[in-house]
Amino acid sequence: MAGSASRWTRQLKVIIDIVYSSDSPLDADEVYEKARKKLPSISLGTVYRNLNKLAKEGLMSEIPKGSAQAFVRHPFTNTHFECERCGKLVCLPYELRVSELEKKTGMHVNRWTLRLTGLCQECDGKRT
Repeated sequence: MAGSASRWTRQLKVIIDIVYSSDSPLDADEVYEKARKKLPSISLGTVYRNLNKLAKEGLMSEIPKGSAQAFVRHPFTNTHFECERCGKLVCLPYELRVSELEKKTGMHVNRWTLRLTGLCQECDGKRT
């Protein structure tokens, strides 16, 4: 990893491939289930350690998903929609012009997220 002394273990490679191949954020349990298909002996602890390492090193972003954390490839949109009924979490194609915001406010932005909540299409169709 760029600027890092970390080794690229087989487990780390499988985990990053899983997150980077997903168009939606995945929590550790979802990554673990997918990783077990390729590495049956991988532990949930290994998945957590590697996800946290990758987030800390800036290779993926960590976002709230209900009471847990989810992980998404980086760079990726920092705009998310969470369904209030089913908990589905989706990345949205929205880009905030941080440089313009910094010029207008004089503030330096290190990290940002925009979280929208409501009903997804499936749940909205089930309204009574």
